[in-house]
Amino acid sequence: MRWLTYFILAYLAMGLQLGLAPFLRYQGAAPNFVLLAVCFIAINAPRDAALLACFVLGALQDLVTNEPLGLYALAYSLVGMFVVSTQEIVYREHPLTHFSVALVGGLMTGALVLVHGLVQKPLASPMLIFTGSLYTAILAPIILGILQKSKRLFAFQPTRRKPKAF
Repeated sequence: MRWLTYFILAYLAMGLQLGLAPFLRYQGAAPNFVLLAVCFIAINAPRDAALLACFVLGALQDLVTNEPLGLYALAYSLVGMFVVSTQEIVYREHPLTHFSVALVGGLMTGALVLVHGLVQKPLASPMLIFTGSLYTAILAPIILGILQKSKRLFAFQPTRRKPKAF
């Protein structure tokens, strides 16, 4: 994986999240562009690079938001672990894959934010988290489809498959 291209994607995702997401709100819920970058990296990159990239994206989002440090880093690491484990069984270019991965990733991130809200002050309501996850999942086939067209720029290595025992 080319890390310079990855950091450009991270920069663009953060910029879209900070600059554009507040204007795209629907009933208080904004799309999560950083989560879409996490899904793209985790679907295509090798396991170790994907997990590191997902953690770094979460840490960057923690640094630019008011949430506690490590909340999104942990959430995106868990999403990355889930998506990486499904790499061999999903069709990476299919829009339904993009939708379902983004929806489950958004719900996992939202669940972690809700659990954190039980300990600290609540950051969001469950309905707002569900609406934001659904909004992100609806945008996922469009954005991830565009990113899939440019995945040669990232130079992802093919995942190694274990030989099947007969």
